[in-house]
Amino acid sequence: MQYDLGHISKIVVVHIALDGDRVEYHYMSLKQAKGEIDFVARGERISDLDALIKTTSNRHPFLLHFTGKGILNRKAVLQENYHHSILLNGNLDAFYFSDYIEGQEVYSSVIRKDVVDDYVRQFTDKKCQIISISSGPFHTAILNGVLNKETLTIGNTQLQFQENLLTDFTKIKSEENERRSITLGGENIPHKLIVCVAAGAAFFNPNEQLVHPVNDTIFTANNEEAKQKNIFARFGMGMMVFFLLLLLANHLYLGHLNQVVLDNSVYLMAYDEQLTLIADLEDEKGRKEKLLQSSGLLNKNFLSFYLMEIANSVPSEISFDEIVLRPLKEEIKQRKKIAFEEHLVMVNGRAQTSHILSQWIEEIEQKEWLSKVDILSYDYEKNEGVFELEMIVY
Repeated sequence: MQYDLGHISKIVVVHIALDGDRVEYHYMSLKQAKGEIDFVARGERISDLDALIKTTSNRHPFLLHFTGKGILNRKAVLQENYHHSILLNGNLDAFYFSDYIEGQEVYSSVIRKDVVDDYVRQFTDKKCQIISISSGPFHTAILNGVLNKETLTIGNTQLQFQENLLTDFTKIKSEENERRSITLGGENIPHKLIVCVAAGAAFFNPNEQLVHPVNDTIFTANNEEAKQKNIFARFGMGMMVFFLLLLLANHLYLGHLNQVVLDNSVYLMAYDEQLTLIADLEDEKGRKEKLLQSSGLLNKNFLSFYLMEIANSVPSEISFDEIVLRPLKEEIKQRKKIAFEEHLVMVNGRAQTSHILSQWIEEIEQKEWLSKVDILSYDYEKNEGVFELEMIVY
């Protein structure tokens, strides 16, 4: 089931009782909710249109129903162009017809268009949207399915029923009905408002037996405009609710984040001494590293570094007899500066086989601090090789 955003769920039905130059307004606001019609507000015997608009407001669409002087009620046979049998010589375009069809008979109320259009114009000038009009007593026949009455009096007209079917109508004195009312939906409905209830019920639950006056320029256009207004209002309200929910969610999430920050702050405060100690140790570590760097102990050019690297790389099948780091360039002489071969390391030792020695040389040459290795000599003595190497370091 698709939800129609343009669905009109609340209307104001105004009963306009015509009496020559005098007019009385009676109204009822009706709302459809979950398939049921609720009577929201009501009012009777209002003689001023401004007072009526002030009481009802113009926010919701209006249905106008006319009764009283100037309205012709007729019964005719249902046939093609049956309106001609009601107004034999009249101009049909000058009248609005409100019809109720019962079997092969038509009960029609006729009112002049100029009278209706004048009242429509007055309401329109007050910013009211008129989406439908009707006239006469016959549309109230749809209520008898609930009331189950043999007669139903509307104004100065009494409707007659047999087995809930409208069979005829007669005129009576209207004074006899001024204080009458009916009970409908658990509420007491005054005589003047029965037509409002019927018109509202017919709007919310369309009945094929009812034929309302048609005017595409006024009623159809206003009805479509009212639907578009509902779509805009409901969509706007939906978007507003969406953004309010979004703001609420953001507010709750921000509150959660603030609580997390507060909890973490409390947690960190509990370990403040440990953090301070760690920071002090980090500073001390940094100072000692700088001291070691300035002393050269961490420098790859420092002698102990080469000794450590060579010692860690030599296999058990090789032994060293002598390692000379930075040998003298020449013999030490008085009054002469001592000169060293800064990048030279001399290694004398023994290996079980030449293959083991060659394999170790290949491995150590991969070190990034070693430039090259030269074999100065290799002699095989007493079942082992005696070698002398020269290593150039960076």
